[in-house]
Amino acid sequence: MTRHVDPGLGVCYYPEHWPSELWADDLDRMKEAGLATVRIAEFAWSLMEPTNGDFSSIGWFDDFLDLCAERSMRVIFGTPTATPPVWLQRAHPEILNADRSGQTYDGPRRNYNYNAPAYRYYADRVVEQIARHYGSHLAIVGWQIDNEINCEIDEFYSEGDHLAYREFLRAELGTLEEVNRALGLTFWSRQYSDWSQVRLSGRGLHDAVNPHSLLWEKRFFSHSAVRFARKQVEILRSHVPDSHFITTNGLFGNLNYTELMKAGLDFITFDSYPNFAFDVDRDLAADRLRDRRWSWSLTRTRSISRCFGIMEQQSGAHGWTSRMMGPAPKPGQMRLWTMQSVAHGADFVSYFRWRTAPMGTEIYWHGLNDYSNEPGRKMQEVTRIGQEWAALDDLWGADYQAQVAVVRTYDNVYDSELDTWHGRIERPSDDAVFAACQLSHTPLDFVYLDARSSLEDLERYRLLLVPHLAMMDEAMSELLRAFVEAGGTVVFGARTGYKDSNGLCPMRPMPGLVGQWAGVKVTDFTNLGQREEGLTATWDEQRLPVPVFSEVLEARADDVEVLARFDADYYAGEPALTRRTVGKGQVYYLGACFSEEMVRRLLTETGLVSPLAGLIEAPEGVELAVRRKGERQWLFVLNYQDEPQVLRLPTAYTDLLSGTSEQGEVEVEPYGVRVYAV
Repeated sequence: MTRHVDPGLGVCYYPEHWPSELWADDLDRMKEAGLATVRIAEFAWSLMEPTNGDFSSIGWFDDFLDLCAERSMRVIFGTPTATPPVWLQRAHPEILNADRSGQTYDGPRRNYNYNAPAYRYYADRVVEQIARHYGSHLAIVGWQIDNEINCEIDEFYSEGDHLAYREFLRAELGTLEEVNRALGLTFWSRQYSDWSQVRLSGRGLHDAVNPHSLLWEKRFFSHSAVRFARKQVEILRSHVPDSHFITTNGLFGNLNYTELMKAGLDFITFDSYPNFAFDVDRDLAADRLRDRRWSWSLTRTRSISRCFGIMEQQSGAHGWTSRMMGPAPKPGQMRLWTMQSVAHGADFVSYFRWRTAPMGTEIYWHGLNDYSNEPGRKMQEVTRIGQEWAALDDLWGADYQAQVAVVRTYDNVYDSELDTWHGRIERPSDDAVFAACQLSHTPLDFVYLDARSSLEDLERYRLLLVPHLAMMDEAMSELLRAFVEAGGTVVFGARTGYKDSNGLCPMRPMPGLVGQWAGVKVTDFTNLGQREEGLTATWDEQRLPVPVFSEVLEARADDVEVLARFDADYYAGEPALTRRTVGKGQVYYLGACFSEEMVRRLLTETGLVSPLAGLIEAPEGVELAVRRKGERQWLFVLNYQDEPQVLRLPTAYTDLLSGTSEQGEVEVEPYGVRVYAV
């Protein structure tokens, strides 16, 4: 992040949806509610360029911006490239995206591809016109690139994509010989003999597509999106004041956000819709954490920007006319979810949307005001939030505190999506880590490693959980070893390091490079099915679940401790968990998926479980988080339950939201929040 998030509350607004006579009243009501920022224009291309090259209406938003300036309302202006106008689609059908079978998409949004030269030309042109016209307007403080890059569609198979992919591989790998090797094309006789043969994968029988090709295609999809965003950043930077920030919104697939940030963004913003957890077709019994699970996504967001923004925070029921159906947030939940975002590092929160759309696909994506435009409980709740916001002024810029982190790489994320063996073990371990940390009140971070990562990126942590990094190169192995040698602790899970950077499986013992310094070798392995449900391993007489996958381990050095052994099956009694001291730290290797019970035991063993216990005693039904700036700390308590939760405070703390001092036994109301200065 090159510029700090400008703190505040805001709302997404669509002047084009409403008579201009409503604008001033809407802005006045926003200010009364404490909303100081509006995002506009991200879907308004056809208003500003109704026909090819006609920019006579480029100033369509001038009057609205002037009204904002008169009221000292700040504006985030969106580039409208997420919705190409119909005239462009009809004149240049090659801009339309296609699926793997070649079927093109026609509307209504995000239906284009990043590699059609025509689309890049017209997108760059409209952004240039917008930047020239609006860049100096006093109401504007920042810009949003596109909208939700790679949302809805994150794979691209148009003719322009096929041609661009060919050049991408040529630039990355150089020769056809290297393409054939890196993509493993000897298998099933798929080698290329001429560059003209290189195309993105088509649809295969049983969806059987070369996994190494798919990995490179995912890298290509990300590269294309990043290049598209970078060009818009460059155009904006050449016309707008240095004081303006540039961001984009959301977390979506096939997109390397480390690279996206390097394209020139100042920070990232997330679109937070916790009420997806309560969609009417969801099995609520299957996920006890429900809306609390959005803290996992906020943690991912924080890995991109330590402080970040929320461009779209849920304010009402949600759904399209064609899919999705969510209930209205219950009284108090909008405030709870707002403070959930703030607790995890958000310094800016913008609600979606001011008023529910009266037309179009999103007539059921409800805003702060419903169709009638009569103020209701949602406006009362956001007004309360606006009144409380000022009490948090000293908090902005404070850093979320965590000593434990999950390590990931984007290549491993891609691999887990395309490889069913890898994907099957990834989700259960993610769920186990999140549940164990949440319910034990152990704050958690994410760290995404790449070739530029250094020991400095890891120094803030004491424990790194590395569940299933199947793809592991020498630089990453050595970085994690250096972390351990410096005094840190690393816990690896099954299937670590058995692939190289192309997803190929080298001829070497598992777990590959890691095994050399962890002091272990995998001698046997198996997926677990229904017959093996309930498999455990015993650690100091405690039986702990070891689900989904088993690796039988062998200690390769005298100083390797066997901590746990499998309790059943043909490998009963064989090592399941080992530990070795390396330098000043320790490395654990677990030959299984992580279970919640195993993660809790590991947190306890490393002395990192419940680090906030000295500040507060809290039940599992609430989330705890701490943000710190200098010597000051703020403790967040978030009650996700529909019943009161009881805290115990060892000393008196002031709740900044109410201004009251609390000590001893404190009851937090359903969906209630506390922000204590501690």
